[in-house]
Amino acid sequence: MSNERRPILGRGENLVEPITKSSGGGPKKYPRSYSEALELVTSNLKQLESEITKIPEEKKMNKIVVTVRLHEDFLAKSYTPETFFRNLNYENIGSRKWITDSGKESKMNFIKLDPNNIDNNIKNLTSFNTKSFKDDLRKIEEINILNVDETVLGFEESWDNGRVEFVLHPFEETQLVLEKLYSLLDLTAEQRQKVKYKKYDHGPLFVSTIISKDKLKNVAEFNPLRTVHPLKVEVNSFSEDPFMVKVKEPVASPIPTKKIGIIDGGVNLGNPFFSSYVTQNFEVASPSSDMFTQHGSNVASMALYGDLYDMKKDEQLMTPLLGIESIRVFPTSDSDDIDLYESIDLIEEAVPKLKDVDVFNVSVGPIGNILDDDISRFTTALDQLSYDYKKLFTVAVGNTGSKPSPLNRIQSPADMVNGIGVGSYAINQGGDYSRAIYSSVGFGREGCKIKPDLCEHGGSTSRPLQVLNSDSFSMNNVMGTSFSAPVVAKKAAELMIKSKDVGVLTARALLTQNASNEIQEVNHELGYGACISRTDDILTCSKNKVTILYNNEMSVKNSAKLRIPLPQNSSAKKYKISWTIVSDTQPNPLFAEGYTSTALEDTFYPNENTFNYRLGKTSYARNIVHQSKEIQELEAKGFKQSTIQASSTPMKFASEADRRNEQKWDTVVKRSKVCFAKTLDYPFLTVHALDRETTKTRVRYSVAITVEALNYNGDLYDEIINEYRVLQPINVQLENELRISNEF
Repeated sequence: MSNERRPILGRGENLVEPITKSSGGGPKKYPRSYSEALELVTSNLKQLESEITKIPEEKKMNKIVVTVRLHEDFLAKSYTPETFFRNLNYENIGSRKWITDSGKESKMNFIKLDPNNIDNNIKNLTSFNTKSFKDDLRKIEEINILNVDETVLGFEESWDNGRVEFVLHPFEETQLVLEKLYSLLDLTAEQRQKVKYKKYDHGPLFVSTIISKDKLKNVAEFNPLRTVHPLKVEVNSFSEDPFMVKVKEPVASPIPTKKIGIIDGGVNLGNPFFSSYVTQNFEVASPSSDMFTQHGSNVASMALYGDLYDMKKDEQLMTPLLGIESIRVFPTSDSDDIDLYESIDLIEEAVPKLKDVDVFNVSVGPIGNILDDDISRFTTALDQLSYDYKKLFTVAVGNTGSKPSPLNRIQSPADMVNGIGVGSYAINQGGDYSRAIYSSVGFGREGCKIKPDLCEHGGSTSRPLQVLNSDSFSMNNVMGTSFSAPVVAKKAAELMIKSKDVGVLTARALLTQNASNEIQEVNHELGYGACISRTDDILTCSKNKVTILYNNEMSVKNSAKLRIPLPQNSSAKKYKISWTIVSDTQPNPLFAEGYTSTALEDTFYPNENTFNYRLGKTSYARNIVHQSKEIQELEAKGFKQSTIQASSTPMKFASEADRRNEQKWDTVVKRSKVCFAKTLDYPFLTVHALDRETTKTRVRYSVAITVEALNYNGDLYDEIINEYRVLQPINVQLENELRISNEF
C-alpha cells in the first residue's frame, strides 16, 4: 500500500485475555477511636430522637429519613457502614455528596428508620462487638435530618412562583406520600389532577407541579423530600430576521433508510426541503406552535444539510445520507406553562418503539444549571433509555456560558452519563476556534466530569450558521448549542451506516478518540475538543497512525488485559499510544454521588517483562529478561516481585477522592503516552470493572487504541496486520460509495 488511507482495524477483542490483579492498600486510618465514636454516635442519636418529635405529623411518614454523614476519607462504596445499618435495622435508600465544615468532599447516606426504635438502638450500641460494626462507627461524622438549605436548590431570590420538580425518597406508600405533599401544597382537586409524577423501579419519586414561594417554604421541611428545584423550559438559541432561501432542494432520490431521532418542537412536513426526508409518528396531543416548529425545523436543517453559510445562490443541496424521525414533544398541553413531564412521557414511549433509530438528538430542555446534589427526571430517563435499549443521545449543553459561575454551568439533561453533551465553538477571522461565549461550561457531575464531551461549530455574531426555516421560502442566521448537537448526532449515525462494525459505544469512542483535545486534565470549556469534520477520516487511518477497535463486555470486579499490537519487527524509534475507553452504565439516581453504578479503571503497561520489586515502602522496576542478576540481588535482600507488570499510566489515583476528581468513575476515559521504542515490549492495557450499588453483573465497553509511529518512513499499518493476523480491517463504505449505492 502507498499513502492512501486504509480502514481502521477491528476484532481487537481477539487480543483480550482475562487476568487476576491483586488489590493494593494497607489498613485504613480512622479519624477517632472506638470509644470516641461510640460517644459521638450516641449523642447524635439522642439529638436525632429529639428532632424527630418536633416534626409535625403532616410532614412525616411512619418511618423517618435521616442522613448519616461520613468522614471524607471514606468515600468509596466499600466503606458504606453496612454493618451499622444492618444491626440497627436502618434501610440505606441513597446517598449524595456532602461538603464538610472544612470544605472537604465527603458523602452522606440517606437511611429510613423507625423512630420508635431509636431508644433501643442507643441502648444496644455497646452490645455489637464485631470489628466491622466498631469500624463503621468510627467512620461516622454526623447523624441528623437534612437541612432546608440542602433540599431547596437552584431558586433565585427573585423567584416568586412557577413549575418545580420535587424529588422524593422512595416509600412503598407512594400514594400516601403524594397525598401528604398535595395537602402541604394546598392543592385543589382540579390542581391535583394536573400534577405529573413518575416512580422508577429502585429510584426516587419525581413530581412536577406549579407552586408559589409561600407553599415552597411550607413543604421544604417535608421529611420524604430529597430536593426541589425550578423546572422551566424555554427556547434560548439565537436567530436574526429571516431572509429568502438561497439554495435549491435536492434532486428527488431514494429516501434514506437510516434515520436520526430529533426530539424537539416538530418539523413542518409540508416544506419540500423536509418532506422526503422527515417522518413524524410521535407527537404530544397539543397542537404545534410556530415558535417550537421553527426551532425543530432549524435543528432538522442542521441534521440533514449542515451549515449552509458557504452555499452559493441557487446551489443545489446534496441528498442527505440520513433521514429524520421527528418526535414532537413541545408545546405541551398548556403552551404558557411547558410541563416537561408530558414530553418525557412521550420520549419514554417513543424511543423503545423506534428500533431502527440508534441516535437521538435533544436540543431543548429545562433552563438552570445542573446541581451536584440533584439529578433530574430528564437525565435519569435518557440514561435509562440509553442503557436499556442501546441508544445514543446527543444533548445541547445550553447557552448560559456568559453568565457568572455557577449559572454558566451545563444544563440538564446534558449531564447524562450514557450520552454526549455537546457544546459550541466559534471561528474567528483567522480560522482559529475557541469556546463560543454563550456555550455553557462544565464540570459535569460524578460519572461524567468532563462536560461538554465534544464541541461543534455553533456560530457567532460575526460568523453565524445558516439554516432552513419551517416555511419553504426563508432561511435564518442562527447560533447556539442547539445547532451544534444535531451535527454530532449526524456524525455518530454516519459512522454506523458506513460500517456495520460500529455500534453506539464504538461511535462514542471513535468520536472522542478523534476529537481535537489531548486530555491530561479536565477541560471544562471544550471537553475532549472539536469533532473531526469528516467521518470518513475517522473510519480510515494513515500508514503510520493506526487505530484498533476492541468491542467486548466483562463481569464486574474482574480484570482484562488488552494487548496493544506493536509489531516486533518495526524499526520505528518513537511511538505515541493513545486510547479512549467508553462503557455504559445502569444509572442510579438514588445515589447522586455514585450515579454511575459501574465503570472501567484502566492501567497502561509499557513492558510485559518489567515488574516492580518491593520491600516495605521501597520499590524498584526491573526487567526479568535483561536485569536478571540485579533481580537475584534484590530477592536475596527480601524484595518480592509484583504479581503484575510495572505500570506507567498518566494520572493515577491514590484515594477515592482522587478517583472522583480525575474521572475514575466516568463512562469515558481518554489518555495518551509518548514512549521510546526501547521502553516498549509487548505493551498492554488492563481494564478493571468497578461496581457500586448495583445488581448488574456485566459491563459493556468499546476501546479505540491508536498507535502512531513518529517520524517513521516505514509502513506501520502493514507491519501490524502482518504480525497480528487476528486483526482485520473493518468493513467500510465511505461517503462516495454510499451515495453511488443509494442511486441503484
